[in-house]
This record gives sequence, C-alpha cells and structure tokens, in this order.
Amino acid sequence: MAARSRSRPGGRRHPGRVVHGVPPLSAPPPAAQLDDLADTVARERMERFASALLPGLLLEGEGGPDEGSGPRIKDLCLAVRDAYDRLDALFAELTLDPPLACKAGCVHCCCNQVALTEPEALFLGQYLLETRDRGRLLDLETRTRALVEDLKGKSWQDIGMIRHRLPCLFLENGGCSVYPARPLACRGWNSVDVGRCVQSNLSENALTMIENHPIVRRLADAVQNGLLRGAAALNLEAGYLLMARAVLLLLEGGAERGVLDRTADWLRGAPFFGRKRTW
Repeated sequence: MAARSRSRPGGRRHPGRVVHGVPPLSAPPPAAQLDDLADTVARERMERFASALLPGLLLEGEGGPDEGSGPRIKDLCLAVRDAYDRLDALFAELTLDPPLACKAGCVHCCCNQVALTEPEALFLGQYLLETRDRGRLLDLETRTRALVEDLKGKSWQDIGMIRHRLPCLFLENGGCSVYPARPLACRGWNSVDVGRCVQSNLSENALTMIENHPIVRRLADAVQNGLLRGAAALNLEAGYLLMARAVLLLLEGGAERGVLDRTADWLRGAPFFGRKRTW
C-alpha cells in the first residue's frame, strides 16, 4: 500500500514533453525520490514557461501597445495550459492505493480560499472573458467585492480557520464553474476519505485531519513553483494572492478591459498583485 500523509485542510502552502530522468510514476516514489522528482518538474516548468514568453518579451517596443500585447497574452495562456496539461499527464501515470475519493460532484473542499500565482490568475481571467457575458461578470464582481470585504484585515491563518463559512466564488450549481481554469491549489488538493471531508465541513473544524496522498500535492506545488520561477527569470512579478483578491483586481473597472489591461501590464513588468498594497 502506498504511503499516506495527514495534513490540515487550512494549512496547505500557497502551492508536453517527457521530463528526462524521471522514472515512470506507476507508484508514488520514496520521499527522497519525490523531492528529486518535484525539483525536476519545477525546473522543467520554469524553462518551458520562460521560453514560451521570452520571444514576445523581446519584441516589446517594436509596435504599438496593442499590436504587441495580443500575441503575448496568447503565449501566456498557452504556457499556463501547457503546465496544467503536464500535471494532468503526471497524474495519469499514477496508480494510487487507496484511490482518491475526489470525483465529479464532490465539492467538500470548495469551502476554501485558495491562493494562486499571477500566471494562474491571468489565465483564469481570460477564461472568464471567454465563458461569461457582461451580466454574469458584473454579478461576479459584486459577489467578489463582498467576499473580499469579509476577508479584509484577516491573515492567512484567520481565513483558514473559518474556511467552512467561505465557499469559493466559483462554486455554482453543485460544481466548479471554472473547472478547466481552476488553479493548481485545487488540482493538488486531495483526499482518500470523503467521510472525513464531510465531517470537517459539518463540524466547521478546520483542524480536522484529512488523509491524502502527498505526491499529488507535491506535483501540483512543483508545477506552481515552476511558473513562479519562470516569471521571476523574466523579471516579472512573482508571488501568491488569495484567488478572491486576484479576481477583484481583474474585474475592477470592467472585466472586458480589466483582464486584458492587467495581463498586458504584467507582461510588461508592471505589478499585478502589487497594484494594491493592503487588503
């Protein structure tokens, strides 16, 4: 039986081609090999992300602001999608024992405020533009602003302790309404016992121990780390922010221009998360 680990739901980090030298993942590797695997995946993702964006960054200034930004935004979205696809491919190679309890329609972990990186947030913003009309975007902005106000002045630890009262913005009709664009924190969150997830939510006990597979979390964290390292290598702002706060930054002033402008600004080296210093 594969090794299991126990972790607090509120205590998670604000975590193509074949990776050379990585053995097939038919079973979770020992701890030392998992460390090596995570480092290899993060390095590969850093290189792929940086190489995908670098050509567009080198073209900066050769045309007007709109002329150069469109292809680069597309490059960013393709790079993030490539990272998500790579993680899916790694997961597909795994045989986990016991199997994951997570499945379609299981939304117990969606009472969480997860953190994400700039590339993930901007990819999510593009997805919202492509899939929601103006009315739904305005409704989302209203709900996001209300949630961010509820989070105001609270630390990461404070938010983790009351997570059961803070459903995700995108939990709609019993499922995730942005599933293809969900951040890496969601992709790596896992459980092998749905009963413990239900118990945690019903009791509103953020310290309930949820049994999970560490390799799933570590691989998602590694991909996220690779995106951060790739952004930093290009001298772009690289950090974490709660998803609700990031979404508000995207929607403020109108999503149609907000998402595109924030993305273009970040690709030019301007801050995205750092636009607002206090919450």
